[in-house]
Amino acid sequence: MAGRNDPCPCGSGKKYKQCCMLKQSETQTLEAKSRRFFERKQKLTYDLYTFVAQKQGGEWAFDHQKYKPFDSSLGYYRNGAGDMQAYFYQVYDNGLRGIEWFLEERGQRYSGEDREMLERWRDMKLSCYKLVDQYEQGLIIEDIWSEARYRMPYCETMPKLPPWTVSIGMLEPYIEDWCIHGVFSWGHPDVEAAVRTRVGQLQEETIQASGQKLAPADILAANYPAMLNLCSQINNGQNKPAGTLKDMREHTYVTREYTCEHPKLLADMLLERKDEYILSPGTDPAEDNIIISRAEKLDGVWAAIPADRRERLGLDEVHVLESLATIEMDRQGVTVHGWQGAELEAVLELLESELSAAGGLTLVDEQREAHQFPQDYTVKSYNIITELDLSEQEITDYGNLPLLLQGIQVEQEKHPELSVEMLVRRREFKQYVHNPQFPNLNLLRIALGLPESPFTG
Repeated sequence: MAGRNDPCPCGSGKKYKQCCMLKQSETQTLEAKSRRFFERKQKLTYDLYTFVAQKQGGEWAFDHQKYKPFDSSLGYYRNGAGDMQAYFYQVYDNGLRGIEWFLEERGQRYSGEDREMLERWRDMKLSCYKLVDQYEQGLIIEDIWSEARYRMPYCETMPKLPPWTVSIGMLEPYIEDWCIHGVFSWGHPDVEAAVRTRVGQLQEETIQASGQKLAPADILAANYPAMLNLCSQINNGQNKPAGTLKDMREHTYVTREYTCEHPKLLADMLLERKDEYILSPGTDPAEDNIIISRAEKLDGVWAAIPADRRERLGLDEVHVLESLATIEMDRQGVTVHGWQGAELEAVLELLESELSAAGGLTLVDEQREAHQFPQDYTVKSYNIITELDLSEQEITDYGNLPLLLQGIQVEQEKHPELSVEMLVRRREFKQYVHNPQFPNLNLLRIALGLPESPFTG
């Protein structure tokens, strides 16, 4: 163990007491502050719960009626949402909210940091926030109306979140930054537009009824259950999987096996057709196992991308070709497989007519597998040809790019009212929800002329 005046083990050249020992001390101090903060928060929340429950006829009665205004689709959030409504948003017959009522009757029992925390709770406002960035210790969210930004370090109330996620909730000062207070039901990026629209409608209704224009925070608080239900409906609608036959389409995967007397000759004959057949990346013709793809250049896909963006994407050095069928050759024979369609049929016809005699091909087996996919799902695969030393993730990113571009084009036709940035944010959110290790979409952003995302790199 290093002494205070010894060189720091990290190799910085500083003394241990001036380097990692100091950092460890700062970390321990932050951990102690965080622990005290959440212990105080837990204790005061229980005191507030006990008080409000007592005023509502006891804990059993309170627990059984508090979540009724909330849609069952909220699941376990209903209980927490009911607490938030009862403590901070519901105005009781005496004209006070739960936290105000508690401070009026019980506030004299508290002093110091306990009192300060309760008074902060009383003054906090409800708003709608969206996740816009991240930093080393956590995430950055933005108020959709004021555009004020808040740093939220990871803590017991701050989970990892999908990019561009949106929620209604309250923020509380936390050490030097901020943390979630109570329930935050994080959801789809479309929540922002829906909340803005509904708040605007309610503001107009209030003006017509009373002549007053309420702030968004007051509108949200007065309509808290309805607003959370709205968010839940959007989230459930976006996450609903295709579940009926009319939502699905069948694709058939075909595999044909042949015996082959001259596999190397057959391979050479196919590769002579350079514009159609290529060695799959990583295949060495000298080896017994040869994999050849029938491939198609994507000139049409890339033509829509301006030259400067194609240069940034490196498309002069990285060639992406659509794989239409795969031909595997070894000492045991030849196997051809791919999704049923005109492209696969052309490969099979070529092998079984022009090249059959020269290669000594004899069909021995065929297998057909039916697969159900959502109607809008595109079944395609791509080969990446390059001299560059790409990582596995980079190869995946380039392989995904053509489908992503085509997908965005389809979405633009469906939703011309939405910006391309919003369409990409939707996709980034959705991909993260299905797989937190979601692929990098910055290649797509470059191709579309958008800023790179802070959530992928």
